[in-house]
Amino acid sequence: MITIKQTLLIAGVCLLSYSSLNAAFGAVCSGRTYILPSRLEGVRQPVMSLSGTWSFKYSPKSRWTTIQVPGEAAMQGFAIEHDKPFFYKKTFTIPADYAGKQIILRFDGVYSHAKLSVNGKFVREHHGGFTRWETDITSLVRVGKKNEIQLEVEDRLDEISYASGYAHHPIGGILRDVTLFALPESHLYDVSVETHLDSLYKDAELRFDCEFIGKEGAEARLELKDKEGRNVQLPQSRFKLAKGKNTFLLPVANPLKWDAEHPNLYTLEVAAYRDNKELSRFDRRIGFREVEIVKDRMLVNGRQVKLRGACRHDIHPTLGRTTTADLDSLDVLLFKQSNMNFVRTSHYPPSERFLEFCNRYGIYVESETAVCFVDTYRQKNYAPGNTQSDSAYTDRYLGQCQEMVKAFRSHPSVLFWSIGNESVYGTNFQLCWDWVKATDTTRPVIFSYPGSAVEKKAKIFDILSMHYQNVYGNINQWGMSTRNFQGHGIPALYDEWAHPACYTYATLQTDPNIREFWGKSIDMMWDGLYNAPGGLGGAIWGYVDEVFALPQPKVGTAFWKEFARTAKPENYQGNCVGYGEWGIVDVWRRPKPEFWSTKKAYSPVRLLADDNLSFTAGQPLMLTVYNRFDHTNLNEINLNSAT
Repeated sequence: MITIKQTLLIAGVCLLSYSSLNAAFGAVCSGRTYILPSRLEGVRQPVMSLSGTWSFKYSPKSRWTTIQVPGEAAMQGFAIEHDKPFFYKKTFTIPADYAGKQIILRFDGVYSHAKLSVNGKFVREHHGGFTRWETDITSLVRVGKKNEIQLEVEDRLDEISYASGYAHHPIGGILRDVTLFALPESHLYDVSVETHLDSLYKDAELRFDCEFIGKEGAEARLELKDKEGRNVQLPQSRFKLAKGKNTFLLPVANPLKWDAEHPNLYTLEVAAYRDNKELSRFDRRIGFREVEIVKDRMLVNGRQVKLRGACRHDIHPTLGRTTTADLDSLDVLLFKQSNMNFVRTSHYPPSERFLEFCNRYGIYVESETAVCFVDTYRQKNYAPGNTQSDSAYTDRYLGQCQEMVKAFRSHPSVLFWSIGNESVYGTNFQLCWDWVKATDTTRPVIFSYPGSAVEKKAKIFDILSMHYQNVYGNINQWGMSTRNFQGHGIPALYDEWAHPACYTYATLQTDPNIREFWGKSIDMMWDGLYNAPGGLGGAIWGYVDEVFALPQPKVGTAFWKEFARTAKPENYQGNCVGYGEWGIVDVWRRPKPEFWSTKKAYSPVRLLADDNLSFTAGQPLMLTVYNRFDHTNLNEINLNSAT
């Protein structure tokens, strides 16, 4: 059996060694990633949320007002324009017990270009609106006193994510949480956890990697606990920490495995010590699972999986391209209730909070970097540019990809990475592939929609992505084709398919029964794909309505009216923009008829019976069922009958 790691070595995909790759990309991959501490010696509250009410200024000359963070500026009445700066600031007091600690400021997403200042001093800038970036501000702040952070933000028209173009209005702003936290002088960073199963998928090896900075004589203590909180016996739990890179390998006997149907999680607790004194502690939920590509199949823990899912955008009814903990958890629960086991995070990475819910409840994830529609016809509302091979943009391609992978690689729910969507191939995509394959050997990589990479004979995907085949699984794109949902010797994933019928406004007015037909068509497609050896799965476009009810601006000119003049349902008189009502749920997460059609089509338990089933009153009725679960025996299923 050939694993992803073996395939990497055999194919010689990565032409550079890991060390040489890091040298080549060092200028880009310089940011550190941290895990929030749960306990810190001498500090009562090591983590502080800075989300909430911030001061906001629409332009350099306007007056300060208030705004909600996270949330779009435009959705709160500020009609921002592309390439024009607007400003945020936050005043806060750093607790006195942070003295002598390293103080880190984290932004989980600021769209799309940010310049950070702390107490009036410029610190850094950042490109990309949906990835986490962290900055050590220890030398710039005053412990025990008030401090001020300020952001200058622009929604850049030439950004590679196309997120504003996709939403049909400028979406700039602080879209995700802001956090301040403290670490000891000696601490861990760039932590990653991998699990590897043996050839029988029984016993496991836990691999813990980290970087360490600080004084000599420190050690790490690792404890693994099951879901009941009981310690799992490990052959070793204490490890000396050397400056720089550290790798610890821990054999684990017969752990419960993680898959979408059995999301068994363990808690890994990691503490840093020196002189037998605990400096800090953090914990990480992990799952033991193995992902492999074997010819045209994807295996999870040695069993073939079929992905039945949908594409998801971040969207909040009043705050726009952002979410909350309630919505993140609700989305995952609705995925489970509709019999979906897979989500594509189109067209940018999700929040880590969303992944934690996917870990907990069991949803496979395609995590996609925020590179979309580069140099394609869809840039008609944007600023087209050949950035895919432009070295001036390499840091934006690589930076966003690296920030995604480094932040999320320890999550068991992330099944594979996507390095872009519906874009023309170029060297910047190749660099992303090279870096990901050299960094994470545990997961496949997809280029969502192969694009001209096929024409260039470029190897930048382990899984063939095709978009919008017909109901029989036939499609031709970029010189490649699938017939009956089978492709080219690797798994074929239709990670966009089956636009819900509610998206076709005019058709619904004249033929409302189209919704019933859509339900039958998705059932037909899924049935054909499930039985196709090379068919990996499909993701409905989309899960939630892409609709933004923009308020009348209280500040600025309604620039979005011109930008989005073609993006409204026919005869709609309000300020509603976006691609449209294409979700199986609306922005409030209320299920539509398409939700129930999805639930029926994706049901993993199928009755093998005709619609007109004959039976005799008073006599037992025998029904044959078919199991389409990947990892579940039907003996695990409780059946409830209604009278």
